[in-house]
Amino acid sequence: MKTIKGIHELGKFILQKKEIAFIPTMGNLHDGHLALVRKARSLNKLVLVSIFVNEIQFNNAADYNSYPRTLKEDLIKLRKENVDIVFVPNKKQMNTINNFITFDLKKMQHGLCDKNRPGHFEGVISIIARFCNIIRPSYLIMGKKDYQQLFIVKKFLNEFCYPIKVLSVNTKREQSGLAMSSRNSLIAKKHLLIAPMLYQQLTYIKTNLKKMSSLSSIEKKVASELEKNGWKVEYVTIRSQKTLFIPTCNERKLVALVAAYLGKVRLIDNIEFCI
Repeated sequence: MKTIKGIHELGKFILQKKEIAFIPTMGNLHDGHLALVRKARSLNKLVLVSIFVNEIQFNNAADYNSYPRTLKEDLIKLRKENVDIVFVPNKKQMNTINNFITFDLKKMQHGLCDKNRPGHFEGVISIIARFCNIIRPSYLIMGKKDYQQLFIVKKFLNEFCYPIKVLSVNTKREQSGLAMSSRNSLIAKKHLLIAPMLYQQLTYIKTNLKKMSSLSSIEKKVASELEKNGWKVEYVTIRSQKTLFIPTCNERKLVALVAAYLGKVRLIDNIEFCI
């Protein structure tokens, strides 16, 4: 495994490589990230992982500063997975603050994380575009846990004609059902027992939707149940997998999404299903 910090050095190293499978991360890697690496390795392409904590996708400085940084441990994990290249640029090299790439997201105002985290997805798109311009991968591998992010990145790459195939990987979960996340390490001990409730309530939606009189009735029921157990809910919603908007009456492929705070930690999750 080769660790590269400079853009020019990276360019020289990948110049003769025909196809690259790329996994963008912010580090603090867990088994969910490693599942993406294994998917990339199955393609028999050069596997490149980036580690960069992208300041412009955070909504406040405290959240950015508290994000776990575990580079030494991350590199050990990636070496065990036989990753070819780990790209670890610094903020100056990526120049995200003074050179912001814009993408009109007005047509994709879904009222989900975009509503509660203004500028977040613009920050995500800006760094993804930067990485794709530098690396020019054939494949981009992302997880389904960040469902709206995955949807928007696919839309962006398609609209700007990037010759990149996006491959999605199912959410990796703890035995309890809790979706693996770099933020899980920030959950207070007193909240660990109720953290799996997020996925339990999504499973409830999947199982009981047909019994309810409307989408809003089951959304309100789940939100109320979470609130009663100490969660601060941002949204519980059922959307179309195709558009991520409220589904039409004849749509069958749906996704239930939730975002909620457990103490000071914001967690998101989702579950796809057909009716």
